[in-house]
Amino acid sequence: MNRTLISVTFALLVSLALLALVACGGPEETPAEVRQVAEPVAVTVQTASYHPVGDQMVATGGVEASRRAMPGTKIMGRVDRVPVEEGQKVGAGALLAALESRDLEAAVRQAEAAVASAEAQLANAKAQYARIQELEAKGSATRKNLEDATSAFQMSEAGVAQAKANLETARVTLTYAVVRSPFDGWVVTKRVEGGDMVQPGAPLFVVEDLDPVKVVAQIPETEVSRFAPGDLVTVEVASVGAHAAGEIARLVPSGDPRSRTFQVDILLDNPDGVLKSGMFARVILAEKGTRMGLFVPLSAVVSRGQLTGLFVADESGDPARARLRWVRLGGERGEAVEVISGLAEGERYVLDPPTGLVDGTPLSPRQAPSWAPAGAPSESETMDEPTTEAMR
Repeated sequence: MNRTLISVTFALLVSLALLALVACGGPEETPAEVRQVAEPVAVTVQTASYHPVGDQMVATGGVEASRRAMPGTKIMGRVDRVPVEEGQKVGAGALLAALESRDLEAAVRQAEAAVASAEAQLANAKAQYARIQELEAKGSATRKNLEDATSAFQMSEAGVAQAKANLETARVTLTYAVVRSPFDGWVVTKRVEGGDMVQPGAPLFVVEDLDPVKVVAQIPETEVSRFAPGDLVTVEVASVGAHAAGEIARLVPSGDPRSRTFQVDILLDNPDGVLKSGMFARVILAEKGTRMGLFVPLSAVVSRGQLTGLFVADESGDPARARLRWVRLGGERGEAVEVISGLAEGERYVLDPPTGLVDGTPLSPRQAPSWAPAGAPSESETMDEPTTEAMR
């Protein structure tokens, strides 16, 4: 009987333990990210395939003004008014600052009066010279009288010339009392206010011409021989979404001995003033050749912190399921990005993954039309002209 009691007691303890395990929730639940849903999610998928693309050489650079000036004055004086502010657009010849100029204006009036006086003396000397000439011809004046009259007339002519030169100097000096913009542009720096004393030669403003702008980039010495002024390149300024063609305006023939790079200047039209001096730019300098690359649209890429991935359609079962695949990405090409690793040719990936799509979600995939990254050469181009290097 004791054995029977022990067996019953053991069975009762085992049952209680099982009940306690069930009450505690049993094994750890499946994470919410991989729980199955009842209905498959309709998605559009694309088949991964290689495409011939131009192997681009990309250099980084910065946006600068095509022209930059720092106007100032040649005279010392007190600033009377400054009618412009930083960030203001100005035209060529627009007034930037005016100095107190009453003394300069008085000097101009004085010089004008001196010209009038010299011209009056010249008129008198000319009349006297004519009378002496007539008298000398009649024998009523000596040769010495004629010489004196001639000398007085010539001195009066010189006096008029000097007075006019003094007037021109006074007028030019008066123009130094105003500071004007040398060209159409933007006031990016203002270093003076009304009432300030300014010194000769000190820059008071910085004016930049931003149409066109100049993109300055550095290219390695191994590539410098492949470019020349007039070549067209592509410039991207991501901060404002700009993507435009530009022309190489200058290739500096002297390189930096430390970095072994050469400066190239590219002019870029900027009629709306969207591009600003100091912005970061990427310069696609050339197509070095044609190669095969595995590209996907940027809209297919998902990010989880520092990781990037794609949802791949796992069609080994029924229904198909989404599998989050971490991938390593390369350079972008317009609205596409190259997949370096993590995706194989022939696999189908989800385009524009819907919100809430997680690993393991059942899918109802629909095949998208064929797709290729922007700038990919056509099949005929890749057959007839395999690389741009061959053309060179």
